Amino acid sequence: MPDSDANSAESQSLLRRAARNFGKLLRGRSVAAVLELLMVVVLARSLSPANFGNIVLIQTYVLVVREIFNFRIFEAIIRFGVPMIEDGDENSFKQLLRLTLRIDVLSAIAGTFFAIVAAPITARILGWDENLTMMAVIYSSVLFIFGFGTAKGVLRLFDRFDILSTHLIVGPGLRLTGVLLVMVWDPSVFWFVTALTLATMGGNLYLNVRGWAEMRRRVGSFGLRGHPVKNWQKEFPGLRGFVSAVYWQANVDMMPKQMSTLLAGVFLGPQGAGLFRLSTEITKILTKPGELLQQVLFPDLVRMWNRGATAFMVLLQRAILISAAYGLVFVLASMFGGSLALTRTLGEGYAEAGPLLTLLMLATTFELLATVLRSAGYAMGHAGKILRLHLISSGLYFLLFVLLTPYVGLIGPGLAASVASLVPFGGMCVLIRKHVRKTQSTAV
Repeated sequence: MPDSDANSAESQSLLRRAARNFGKLLRGRSVAAVLELLMVVVLARSLSPANFGNIVLIQTYVLVVREIFNFRIFEAIIRFGVPMIEDGDENSFKQLLRLTLRIDVLSAIAGTFFAIVAAPITARILGWDENLTMMAVIYSSVLFIFGFGTAKGVLRLFDRFDILSTHLIVGPGLRLTGVLLVMVWDPSVFWFVTALTLATMGGNLYLNVRGWAEMRRRVGSFGLRGHPVKNWQKEFPGLRGFVSAVYWQANVDMMPKQMSTLLAGVFLGPQGAGLFRLSTEITKILTKPGELLQQVLFPDLVRMWNRGATAFMVLLQRAILISAAYGLVFVLASMFGGSLALTRTLGEGYAEAGPLLTLLMLATTFELLATVLRSAGYAMGHAGKILRLHLISSGLYFLLFVLLTPYVGLIGPGLAASVASLVPFGGMCVLIRKHVRKTQSTAV
């Protein structure tokens, strides 16, 4: 078979597998998005906008701590595990898993401890009373079962997207069930927070159990003991730099999404923070498919780029076109019907979030496209450059947020997000295009 025919057959096979895996995750995420939205609606209708905002601020605080201690090591398992599996280097792969498992355990313990200790300090900044501070401490316990990076990476590496799809549903399903029971029994802030805590822990536990089972099935049983930590840098050259870049990238991504909710609480009060969180929750209709698409594309883009497959750009361009069309639909729907839908669903007190929702939908569409491009950039080895683009974007976002929100109110965060989202999208377009041209020129 000619090389061109072999490349074409391989490309079609990878495209079909990517489409199949994305379909599995999309089904799970679609159900999860509906469940999460129903959960938010139940909370919003059961509580006043101010109390709803307080629960939002507690959740956001814990999410911020989670991301600070989240090293996203599942990305490293893909980046370094794929070549090991293809080369049949099982011993090195086990050593990699030992390292990532240690990081999981230590980050979960450290994150839980930090969240509990820092809760009183956060309470002073946000004006929480003793009861809300206690609830923040209770909800912080979810971090103890958060260390599932290795489990998630193994499931992605071995194409167990069916398990990942189920996990996407388990957590939101448990949370919705919990808030419904509380709504019937005793709709108070304390019991809502307790139900959300137990449900979130249950979802995290499910992923850990299934991930460990898959590890034992694929590579057999092994302990955490192995080479000393100081030897891993020599055994996996480039691992530390990659993990560091991805870690800071995750935190740069987190800052506009989570810290902005806390800033909204500072500038606009609990009610403003609740409206802002409600709008961002709705935009997850766009952000979550983008995250899923990155999870599906990244392993295959790494394989295609390492093998020099010519279909690398074909797969990337198709993903971008599909993402752009998908985002445009929701931007237009929000523009012409967002305020009316919020009023009919939640009441008049939530209608003012309509304009903000439209701006956030626009920003999220550009973020969706940037997420697809990021997978390609990571496969090419540009994690550091991509991180710098997002650092610039986050800095611009916070600057515009602080400058605009005191004067224009609730739409300030939306304007800031729309402008800042153009930086990583445009920068990665230029970066990837230059690298592809350079590679093609070198090949010729």
